[in-house]
Amino acid sequence: MVTIYFLSGLGADNRAFKYLTFPQEVETIFIDWLTPAPNDTMSSYAKKIAEKIDTTKPFVLIGLSFGGMLATEVMEFVQPQKTILLSSAARRQELPLHFRITGRLGLNKFIPSKSVNKSNPFTNWLFGITAEKDKILLEQILTDSNTAFSKWAINEIVNWKRSTAPANIIRIHGSKDRVLPLQNATADYMVKDGGHFMVVNRADEISQIIKIILTKNE
Repeated sequence: MVTIYFLSGLGADNRAFKYLTFPQEVETIFIDWLTPAPNDTMSSYAKKIAEKIDTTKPFVLIGLSFGGMLATEVMEFVQPQKTILLSSAARRQELPLHFRITGRLGLNKFIPSKSVNKSNPFTNWLFGITAEKDKILLEQILTDSNTAFSKWAINEIVNWKRSTAPANIIRIHGSKDRVLPLQNATADYMVKDGGHFMVVNRADEISQIIKIILTKNE
């Protein structure tokens, strides 16, 4: 029996993983986001998340997008058997240049709060969404998300300091990810034509890849 702990993406919750399937011997635990303290950094927040993990039993981390970045910080405090990054980045240099410029200039501070958790045609294009049911799900997830948390997380992403990727991570990435296009890194599993929402609209393929990873002795 192995336990998988899931860390969802920015503005998202465990609904992002709703279509994934796992073998019966796998226990799945979805970690809810905590309210960050005013002075929390990605690292200090990761320590709080790490305290939610039962390290007395074998476990695996799966982080989606922002959750994958956070997973690399969580690994400073716990030792998972494997850490899987889904549509994510493992260090600052892998973020798009406009993310880093935004952080350097502090432009994220001028993003209107009401626009942080809104879905629109551009958002759908950015996430690679075409099916109506996927548009509805994304809109529901964003609408229900905590604006204050999203703004804190955006600030931590664009000002992320991590310069070295952990050695024992496994990357699953989409070849057409427009939010976090793969750069300065190599995917262990590249999903052809996969977008940033592939955890939902390519769930069967992602499930199969995760199953392969779990059964490998790495």
